[in-house]
Amino acid sequence: MAQALIIIDMQQALADLDHRDQVVATINQRIDQYRAAQRPIIFIQHTEPGMAVASPNWQLFTDLHYDDNDTYYIKTRPDAFYQTGLAAYLKMNHLNHIEICGAQVEYCVDTTVRVAFHLGFQIDLLMDGITTTASATLSAAQIKQHHAQIWHHRFGEFVTVKTPLVNEP
Repeated sequence: MAQALIIIDMQQALADLDHRDQVVATINQRIDQYRAAQRPIIFIQHTEPGMAVASPNWQLFTDLHYDDNDTYYIKTRPDAFYQTGLAAYLKMNHLNHIEICGAQVEYCVDTTVRVAFHLGFQIDLLMDGITTTASATLSAAQIKQHHAQIWHHRFGEFVTVKTPLVNEP
């Protein structure tokens, strides 16, 4: 099972995410499990015009179970590894198996999943903890379903909050 939980872009600017409250509740369950197992929890926060660092839109959702002891990275691209120090942190701490959740499926989650795979990380995807917004042509559910079909067994494995965290050596 994964050694670190990575939560991507669960920020105030994305308040209209599909099933937002349900997704946050699922992520919180997983955060609580990782915290109880004393495993690293990593929050990734995107910044761009309209989401300036420390602005209200940039802040994490207040109902997330984040904590001062968690690890935080700021990113400027859809790739959570691009110029953030995330890969170095994971490698330095021998964390080669990661679990990913957050927003948005077709942008930052997908890019991070593909880059993590390319970098050699083993990936679990908390699918009930991943969401997006509808586009002009597809519903949020269609976007998520399309990416899930691509990711499953190619880039990572799916887990749920019921998937136990197993002690690793």
